[in-house]
Amino acid sequence: MKKIYCLSKKNISLAKQEVISLLQNDNYKIFENFLIAESKKSFLNRLAYTHSVYEFLFRSKLGNVNKSVKNFEWKKIIKNSYCIRTHNSNNKKKEKILADIIWNKIENPVVNLNNPNSEINFFFVKNNVLCGKLRGNTDKSYLSRKAHHRPGFHPTSLDPALARAMINITGKKRGALLDPFCGSGGILIEAGLMGFNITGFDIEKKMINLCKKNLDFYQIKNFNLSLHDSQNINKKFDCIVTDLPYGKNSKVENLTKTYLNFLKSAYNSANIIVIGFPDFINYNKLIGKTKWKIKNKFSVYLHKSLSKVIYLLKRV
Repeated sequence: MKKIYCLSKKNISLAKQEVISLLQNDNYKIFENFLIAESKKSFLNRLAYTHSVYEFLFRSKLGNVNKSVKNFEWKKIIKNSYCIRTHNSNNKKKEKILADIIWNKIENPVVNLNNPNSEINFFFVKNNVLCGKLRGNTDKSYLSRKAHHRPGFHPTSLDPALARAMINITGKKRGALLDPFCGSGGILIEAGLMGFNITGFDIEKKMINLCKKNLDFYQIKNFNLSLHDSQNINKKFDCIVTDLPYGKNSKVENLTKTYLNFLKSAYNSANIIVIGFPDFINYNKLIGKTKWKIKNKFSVYLHKSLSKVIYLLKRV
């Protein structure tokens, strides 16, 4: 089934990669923040940078939309009650015309604006109109798992939406996931709730304790935490997802050395890695010293004094 994914405008490139990685489908079309692709699953419980998913009905040029609506077989789509919603259109007259056309195409139409069986949406995107039937809105429960809501609070913990997106762009649905700089567990919490078999390393006992407290709080059972140096990874994992630590007082050359040793160590431990760098690091030069191949990268604004660069790396 072809679907429409309504992507967050906060970071369209990252949102797009999330979808196509989970779909494992590079055959798609983009209309501003709407992605259209064939998909068996909607991934409503996984996607962080997608707002909602729709069954794709048709695409029309703005000038032909009335004809497209008239020619569409609405009886096959609309069962029982329905409603029509339009987006990005300031033309109230156009909305009424579309609603009237559909009304006249259905036998015994029943409109329910609050709880319809079928919600038909029209998205006006420049000179195009996309039409889709709502499949569902994505799960936003991760908002309740922000760092200040956790018992093991630490201010540097990664935002759960970004953590989920980083996990999703690996394209892995399940399997063994390592965060070698796990901290208080921002990535491991989300991965554990997705059903991954999770492992976390950290060199500070305090962080391991905070991470365990958080994983226990969210009733995540399948995890392994250990005091371990990220520069010596000696096990195999399906993927590695991590947000590199940095200290305001740390020397850049010391951080760079740690990051480089980690990347070299990780090369034989996983085929795919998603890694967040602070933006003041020369990450292209750093990665160039390893065998990793860059598949994509994304800039993520955090606040006025810091942005991150997220890299999707694969083994050659």
